[in-house]
Amino acid sequence: MCRVGSATRRGDARNPLSNVAPSLSFRAAGALLGLAAGRALALGEAPDGSLALTWILAEELAAGRRDLRALAHRWIERHRADPRGVDPETAAALTHLGQHDAPPARAAGVGSDPLVRCVPVALAAFDAPRTLVSATYHIAALTHPDPVVAWSAVAVNVALARLLQGNRDFVPDVVEALRSNEVPPELLAAVRRVPLPAAAAPALGAAGIALADAEAALRMAYHEPLLARGVPAAGAPGPGAAARAGLVGALLGARVGAAAIPAVWTSHVDGDILRSLAARLVRTEAAAV
Repeated sequence: MCRVGSATRRGDARNPLSNVAPSLSFRAAGALLGLAAGRALALGEAPDGSLALTWILAEELAAGRRDLRALAHRWIERHRADPRGVDPETAAALTHLGQHDAPPARAAGVGSDPLVRCVPVALAAFDAPRTLVSATYHIAALTHPDPVVAWSAVAVNVALARLLQGNRDFVPDVVEALRSNEVPPELLAAVRRVPLPAAAAPALGAAGIALADAEAALRMAYHEPLLARGVPAAGAPGPGAAARAGLVGALLGARVGAAAIPAVWTSHVDGDILRSLAARLVRTEAAAV
């Protein structure tokens, strides 16, 4: 396994960040709280092992650790200790990692849980595009080596990074990032459809499938003005709804900030811990949130 690379942090000439640290922390906290809230709305009281793996990645990145092998071992240990709420595809991959100390050569499926797990990468590398793309791809591929899944995670994270910077028109940046790499053409086509009104776009695929959930989440972040309406709509009861609801919560939370997330949605999580974790990931002071 390789190490996740690092890059010199830099601002964006179109959207300078020199004086917006409080806003950045505010949006980053919104992303993590929105992710947790969306998952909880869809899952109810059910255990959420996938979110537990997400927080492990967030802790590693916040501490400045970038070793994929160490991350995989922490995931394996967590899954062995408590396998509840981990999707079957990820469970199979973690079992393979534990036995062979290497990711599976073939994907066990094309589910969306890796997209959820990779959200912390967007916060840690929001202003380092090359690092964001590389880290997201390789972390997703630890459990889901299918290119559609890994590049769908990249598409979501590029959009999330732009929203953290206050730029709502993220589609050109996502298209540029994908076109610079050999990505599945169906994913690029899905991203290009995002700005189309719902009446002009084809019906979305089933929830729980990476490509369909990436497109659904990006479309919701692009078109839906209200987080309080968008997240419940994404998390409507059904198989795979938790991943879609979590992604929509993260994107809309980054767009509007933590204060827009209803308190009742986050009453089950420690908001202070997530705010502090978000601030560490984007390298700002927690007190600025």
